[in-house]
Amino acid sequence: MNNKTNLAFSASSVIPARVINIAVDTVYLYSQTSGPYAGTGIYMMDNNAVGGSSGEGGLELSSQVTAGFGIAFNVFPIDAAGQQGDTVQIVGLEISNGTNIFGNWGWPSPQQTGSYQWLGTAMIQGQCTYQIKIGVSVGGAPTQYYWWDPFLTCTA
Repeated sequence: MNNKTNLAFSASSVIPARVINIAVDTVYLYSQTSGPYAGTGIYMMDNNAVGGSSGEGGLELSSQVTAGFGIAFNVFPIDAAGQQGDTVQIVGLEISNGTNIFGNWGWPSPQQTGSYQWLGTAMIQGQCTYQIKIGVSVGGAPTQYYWWDPFLTCTA
């Protein structure tokens, strides 16, 4: 009997095809009202501009992904060279409109180790608007929460 086949799956070795990075101007965003957000200070980008993703550099990124491939999400603060102690974290994701391209098994989840903060797999073709919710703290102040609605399109 091979005990290796009974080991728990570890996502840390997964290399996603799409990586969505979110840079946050923490001081500016923290000065805004917590809640649904449609202003500036959030900058999204992915590694697929050549493959059809659009809206990079703003908060309405429209990412093109392929069924069966991994999607990673990262968020990081823009502060004074990292000296303020600002923190940003992804708190959750949810589908607000359209097809759940992650299906029953691919829904993104937080990763405790590795290069990606959240990791999922696109499973179903379709388009969706999803909400991403982040927590922001500036210099150790209490966390405030913001969310907005970028887009995902999944093809075969």
